[in-house]
Amino acid sequence: MKNKYLIPFITLLSLTFISCGQADTGGSTPYVPVTPEPEPEPIEPVPEESVVTVNDFTIPTTIHNEVQLALINSSDPDEVINNDTMTYSKRSLSKPNPLSISWDETNIEELHASEYLIKLSTSSDLSNPFTFKTSKRSFDIYNSMFDETYYFSVSALYKDKTFESDIHSFTISDSAPKNICVDGVENCRDLGGWDIGNNRIYKYGMIYRTAQFNKPVSSSFKSNITADGIYSLKNVLGVKTDIDLRLTKNFTGDGSDETGEITSSPLGEDVNYVSTPMYYQSQNIFTRNENKESIKKFFNTLSDINNYPIAFHCVRGTDRTGALAYVLGALVGMNKDDLMLDYLFSDVANISSPVREATISGEDFYIQGIENSEGNSLSEKTKNYLITNIGVESSTLDTIIDILTDEVN
Repeated sequence: MKNKYLIPFITLLSLTFISCGQADTGGSTPYVPVTPEPEPEPIEPVPEESVVTVNDFTIPTTIHNEVQLALINSSDPDEVINNDTMTYSKRSLSKPNPLSISWDETNIEELHASEYLIKLSTSSDLSNPFTFKTSKRSFDIYNSMFDETYYFSVSALYKDKTFESDIHSFTISDSAPKNICVDGVENCRDLGGWDIGNNRIYKYGMIYRTAQFNKPVSSSFKSNITADGIYSLKNVLGVKTDIDLRLTKNFTGDGSDETGEITSSPLGEDVNYVSTPMYYQSQNIFTRNENKESIKKFFNTLSDINNYPIAFHCVRGTDRTGALAYVLGALVGMNKDDLMLDYLFSDVANISSPVREATISGEDFYIQGIENSEGNSLSEKTKNYLITNIGVESSTLDTIIDILTDEVN
């Protein structure tokens, strides 16, 4: 990431030297240590007036980089990955293109602030803004919703003065899949944005799939969220619930654990942490009896509007996360091609080895299971599959469809 949203504060540590007392000899006055006067803090120069001017900026025509576009534009994305496995799944290429802004600051004293504040809001008066700080005179803005107009300003911060630029605006239009930038975490994207037919859309900004937020000592996968990443998920994207699909000791019964034995979300105590552990190795997670209660818990969590926005993840965000994302997308009305593209889009992240269509299309796996279920559409088949194989209530699934879909404006 070009800039960090959170700038660490520099704390000056005062060192106090304590002299050892001298012995009282010959009745002389005992030695009394004298604490030296602290050095005065230097006075930072502050200009009387300063003007912050935002430079011309170009709104990106797409948030997708060349590698991502190769998958999106291909009639066979699985074959694209197969032909270039060293590019896909081996490098971190999932970060979207940002809106890059820069600015100048001018004043008679030729001073420049040591810190700048960016305010970003969907309101033209910058009310209830997201705020970011940087020491540089440039910044990358990520994770804005498509077709939403945003307003921003830049302020130069001095000790007791603030000089703010004019307010500027931008709108980014694009289409799914919508990768998001979460510092320290691989394989992150908004599951919404897909056209599901009948003048309806899978809503943006409701549910996110990612890799793990914390890296246990036992994990070889490096995804480990930073303070900047936490700010992005909680403050910018508003995530309220963290659903963790990784195995726990209580679930496995053999001492194995993928979570680091956490009992609350790495995003903070104010985020609802829902543990739904599942097995996945070389088996269909939907046919393992041990997984069924966790899968029901996953869908029950999604049926409560108060839990949104929601982020869910396993370790890499590919197998268990990919399976649930696929079935959820099928439930709300996505078509097969879009479902497979979203599944394979994990390969633009550094997930160590690629996911492939064959992984989930075999006779014993969930795609075939859905196809063999009753129903006149993929959505109906998926709903019946979850009711029959997992025991999810029909009303629960209807509620999820209502929450996650909307009419196109």
